[in-house]
Amino acid sequence: MYAKAPGRVNIIGEHVDYNDGFILPFAIDKATKVFVSKSGQNQHRITSMGFGTKTFEQNQLSKTGDWTDYIKGTIYYLTTLYNLHIPPLDIEVESNIPIGAGLSSSAAIEVASIMAISHHVGLTLDKEDIYKFAQKIENEFVGVKCGIMDQFVSVMGKEGEAVFLDTMTMEYQYVPINLTHSKFYILDSSVHHSLGDGAYNERRSQCESALKKMNKKSFREISLDEFNRQKDLLNEVEFKRSRHVLTENQRVLACRKALEEGNDGKVGELLNQSHVSLRDDYECSCREIDFLVEELNKMPQVHGARIMGGGFGGSIIFLAETHFNSKKIEPLNIEYNKRYQTEFKFYEVDPSKGACVFD
Repeated sequence: MYAKAPGRVNIIGEHVDYNDGFILPFAIDKATKVFVSKSGQNQHRITSMGFGTKTFEQNQLSKTGDWTDYIKGTIYYLTTLYNLHIPPLDIEVESNIPIGAGLSSSAAIEVASIMAISHHVGLTLDKEDIYKFAQKIENEFVGVKCGIMDQFVSVMGKEGEAVFLDTMTMEYQYVPINLTHSKFYILDSSVHHSLGDGAYNERRSQCESALKKMNKKSFREISLDEFNRQKDLLNEVEFKRSRHVLTENQRVLACRKALEEGNDGKVGELLNQSHVSLRDDYECSCREIDFLVEELNKMPQVHGARIMGGGFGGSIIFLAETHFNSKKIEPLNIEYNKRYQTEFKFYEVDPSKGACVFD
């Protein structure tokens, strides 16, 4: 048997999932499969095409800093939280989610591992258990302090629709993507600047500092008008970070409405506004991404584009006409390579259903 869990893209709502904000992602038609069977050996064995085979004992479930941590974390927490005895397993991993492209390959392997292994040992988990469990693995075992978005969408995705999620209340609604003449595409810039990891945590602390100075527990407690009246309480950096969070939440609400109405132009406009805010207020873009966004927006078939994910490189999500394809941007890739000595990768993505188990 095996479990299959998709990656995700986020249409809009960046760097707000850990700030009690609104997000608007969808699961994609690229996924990770985790196959589980009883091992004939006295060790767990994990195999992945391209990464080889790793073996480890049941009592060796410590973090090793490689791709097996996602699966080790699953076995560790199933053992400790649910008091399960898990016999040695053969685990095979297959995936067509590009690694490092910001499409949540890590959340997909976490979710698929949880579902496959728990199903194999006869443990029934509901969907909320699964995505919270997956986030726990990422936060506490792997050590990445991410928000809930990636794991949530991998579990809760729905074909043809985005998910509007209020990360403060965890209330959600499915949003039809009524764009008959356009669709979303991804450009992986092939760039990741090393300052990204530390800068991500730094921005979280800057937001927390701003809230403390304004005597607020959440950005949901303050309107944009009230915030502007209190700007003297904050330093320049805190003001810019906070302004991004507040305006991004407004953009998510507007984008939801535009998607439902099939307003391609408005969705594209909001993507562009989001990029400017991420570039100037949250300061998490980079010159390579800014170049690509600017050049994409010069193309008549493109409605809008923005940096997606943690930032400082990574991917761009953009909205363009349905007949847009990789041939349209081959000249741009040539120019990009001349400037930055690397090439981007182009992906088409469609809204897909969430994770499931196959016997």
